[in-house]
Amino acid sequence: MDATSGKQLSSDNIESRLRVVGLRVTGPRIRVFNLLKQIGGHHSADDLSLRLNAGKDGMSRASVFNVLNDLSSAGLIMLSDAGPGRAFYEASDTWHHHFVCRNCHEIFDVPCAIGRKPCLEADLPGPGFAVDEAQVIFRGLCPACNPEIAPGVVVA
Repeated sequence: MDATSGKQLSSDNIESRLRVVGLRVTGPRIRVFNLLKQIGGHHSADDLSLRLNAGKDGMSRASVFNVLNDLSSAGLIMLSDAGPGRAFYEASDTWHHHFVCRNCHEIFDVPCAIGRKPCLEADLPGPGFAVDEAQVIFRGLCPACNPEIAPGVVVA
């Protein structure tokens, strides 16, 4: 599914999007892009590598990392900043932020107030800074882990 139109992406659409951003159309790029679109959510490179290697046409871990870097640098997928630790990727071309539950570590999308980068003004010490991105990470308890909403849940 295309995050902007809600329509299912055909392999032709994916190939076209790769060409538009200046990337060669390769099998590994199409496989990683399709997997992210298919499964949705936020996934680490290792998780994606395991899924891609479950079949007979496996990809090396290094190839998965390289493809994720290419796709995120081109803006076809989003690197989801959830704080220290593993990086997470998602098939989204709509700029947004994230909420990370302190208990279950689930990641939730939070719409950006203005819907585009950088969305925040930085109070930097003097001229010369060129801010092009600001990622906000909200932390707290999700509804499933919040004892005020879900009585009897023990928060770690």
